[in-house]
Amino acid sequence: MVSKARRFYSGATGRVAERRFVRAAEKKGLIVTKSSRNEDIQQHVDYWLSLEVDTKWGVDVKGNNLPDEIWCEFKNVRGDKGWMYGSASIIAFDMPEEGGFAIVNRKELAEFCEGYVSDEVVRDKKNAYRKRYTRKDRQDVITKLNLQDIKQLESYRVWEYQKDY
Repeated sequence: MVSKARRFYSGATGRVAERRFVRAAEKKGLIVTKSSRNEDIQQHVDYWLSLEVDTKWGVDVKGNNLPDEIWCEFKNVRGDKGWMYGSASIIAFDMPEEGGFAIVNRKELAEFCEGYVSDEVVRDKKNAYRKRYTRKDRQDVITKLNLQDIKQLESYRVWEYQKDY
């Protein structure tokens, strides 16, 4: 069970990452629109990005990472499809060690995980690197990667933090 303090901390750091992301995307000249609560929960889309009014693509922003640590979700805590199989086109990992957001194509990341993550299921998160990890009393299936793993992806880019106010 997740404590209230942990849930509060995670929510607060996630909101900071999302705000940083909005500023980075706007600096690139993108139009950023917050998704609806339903789109966020059901489609795993935090924001819709566009260059013009009629075209948009979704992004799922991932904050609260430890340095060089990236968690990818095959199944969520309810056992439903995880964010790797959502409607977002890109995933944005808040990576301060990169000076911004590590941006990858969601489908390319999912294919990478399907090909390089072992089917072995572990119960201890310290053993979760490139293995499927399920937490006690949860239905989720997640795996841990590191930054070097996602740097191999063709779509990998860094969107620098916006430092001007």
